[in-house]
Amino acid sequence: MDKKTAKNLNRRLLANFMDGVSDFAEAPVHLKADIFFDDALFEREKTSLYLNAPQPIAFSAEIPDPNSFLALEVLNIPILLVRNKKGVLKAFINACTHRGGKLADGDGHKNLFTCSFHGWSFDPDGNVVSRPQEACFHLDTSDNRSDFALTELPVSETCGVVIIGLKKDIGVEPADAGYESLASELQNYNLKTYKALERKEFNVAANWKLINDLSLESYHFPVLHRDTVAQILAETSIFDAYDRCSRWAFPWKSIGRLNEIEEKDWPEKIEGSCTYTLFPGVMLILNASGAQMIRAEPGERPNHTRISYVGLAHPETNEAEARSGYEFGGKVFEEEDLVAAIQCQKGLEASRKNLILGTNEALLQFWHRIWAQSTK
Repeated sequence: MDKKTAKNLNRRLLANFMDGVSDFAEAPVHLKADIFFDDALFEREKTSLYLNAPQPIAFSAEIPDPNSFLALEVLNIPILLVRNKKGVLKAFINACTHRGGKLADGDGHKNLFTCSFHGWSFDPDGNVVSRPQEACFHLDTSDNRSDFALTELPVSETCGVVIIGLKKDIGVEPADAGYESLASELQNYNLKTYKALERKEFNVAANWKLINDLSLESYHFPVLHRDTVAQILAETSIFDAYDRCSRWAFPWKSIGRLNEIEEKDWPEKIEGSCTYTLFPGVMLILNASGAQMIRAEPGERPNHTRISYVGLAHPETNEAEARSGYEFGGKVFEEEDLVAAIQCQKGLEASRKNLILGTNEALLQFWHRIWAQSTK
């Protein structure tokens, strides 16, 4: 984030903090309860919001060097992210082109990916390098290896965030993904220079929208997080909504000190935490010590979600401090937020009573409107 943006956001954060308010919507909005358990809507959401749309799935810093790789699953599709020897990021289906065997697990460095089924090997550009009993796979006398290169997918990392298309015709640049309005701001963080800390995976018995809703309002801070987050962060938030992305920020409780300092002497960074949400609802949480990503995607049924929680350390921050922040956030997310989401899912399925989003839940209103418009 550049100095001018940080100062503008700090000015707004301070004003809201001193007034004890957040940025509000114009009016409350009603939601139907069945959007969290309707089977037909669930399938439309998977198709429109995920399979047919660009997907933020990782940080560039998780694949930092030539020959580094990261294997993960996106909507049950095995994905292999690889940096070739020139440092160019590639995305492939993580499946051998012989009979579909898996080529890699986890992360690390390799200059050769060998299938554990029959031993076919591929280089970081997806080309076949070797096949045991090679002659058995020739048509006539020609060498047909090029026909068996790995299936490549569209990929970009413009802002240090890896975005892929699960189909070959899906655009993956900021304009395609709906965050062009925030692209330059995200680039200023220089996320590619951060250090990857850890990636955790969760399976949760709640709808994916309920999971995303957790990270889009601070109304719950004083109650759900009264002994954790609310001890250090105020609920007086600000937000900005754009095409298919948003920025939401809330201040440290110590922000009041800026009232005693002339603006020209204010810190160059935001006095709090900033969450950027990219379509279809991936959270990028940026603060002084590092960055986190929360990606929630539809699971096997409406009340099942797969979640990835990824942490990075800022290059100018002590790694132990960054890890402490990552683990603190993860503990709160797992033990407080996700527990609440599971309870809400059970309650909504049982009562079938429609919901109301207050004016103090403005970003929830924005994202539910985006999701609804995209699945009509």
